[in-house]
Amino acid sequence: MEEVLVEPPSLPHAPPPRLTPPGAHGIVARVRTLPTLVVGATGVLGRATTLELLRLGVPVRALVRERTRAAELARAGAQLVEGDLTDPDSLEIACRGAGQVFAAAHALAGRGANRSVQVDDIGHSALVAAALGAGVRRFVYTSALGAGADHPVDFFRTKHAIEGVLRASGLPFTVLRPSAFMEWHVHRLVGQPLLEHGFTVLIGPAHKPRNFVAVRDVVPFAVLALTGDTLHGRTLEIGGPDNLSSRDVAVMYRERARRGRIVHLGTPLARGLAALVRPLHEGMARVIDLALLDERAAPETWDAPLLLREFPRRLTGVDEFIDEQVRAWRRRSG
Repeated sequence: MEEVLVEPPSLPHAPPPRLTPPGAHGIVARVRTLPTLVVGATGVLGRATTLELLRLGVPVRALVRERTRAAELARAGAQLVEGDLTDPDSLEIACRGAGQVFAAAHALAGRGANRSVQVDDIGHSALVAAALGAGVRRFVYTSALGAGADHPVDFFRTKHAIEGVLRASGLPFTVLRPSAFMEWHVHRLVGQPLLEHGFTVLIGPAHKPRNFVAVRDVVPFAVLALTGDTLHGRTLEIGGPDNLSSRDVAVMYRERARRGRIVHLGTPLARGLAALVRPLHEGMARVIDLALLDERAAPETWDAPLLLREFPRRLTGVDEFIDEQVRAWRRRSG
């Protein structure tokens, strides 16, 4: 799930699989004339998509809050534009002359000036308005699997609301709904602490089945939406092949690394902690709330066959992803 507000982890990765529709090369040639604005370009999805677009010869304008975090993108040829979803004027400037907009930022764990309502709601509404005013040709929005008006967590209700804002705007659009990114929800939050510190802390029993997707499996769909017509006007759910619990993930890391303890933060204690930190860090409280929801209140599973029938391909499994992280950890550890 991750992005513009937090420095993404440095992870080994394979190049994103190609997903080239019939006639796509001609479409890519047309979009080479105007840059694609990527919002959230230093997040795990925004960064990977930016690099793939540049590889294809599509000019990219990357909206960044800090140029120092985007040095790799600048070296690859991206035009860096300073701005922020909380600054409507900067969004208007960034959208001028852009042909496409890819919105890949979020503030699930944000706080203060960068709390979710400011970034995910007000900020993205302003971005849609700026894109409309600038005459952008298409807008690709990264929502989330499970987004809905009745979701018990406000972040997912906001995602659903912005989908509606985009549809009502009249802009040509595509909505992508990826499941939880492995880079964050498998590695950064669960596996990395176990590898680097010898233990990982799970919230509650952590037995709820969840779907996880590798960013490299989402990138081709983002590129397709930005450069082709196949996904025009569609809302596409994208996930991985496995539905596993966070406990399952932790056990897989422990078995492969042959080290580490798995510690559970009990549900009553977790609820108390969420209530305590909410006034200071609403994003942390939201993450705890989400982890404590049972499957009936907010299912997080996903089945791949529907997507694979239309787009046959191999999706990265959690076991394969964890193997990559553990091998990388062993190389760094000597």
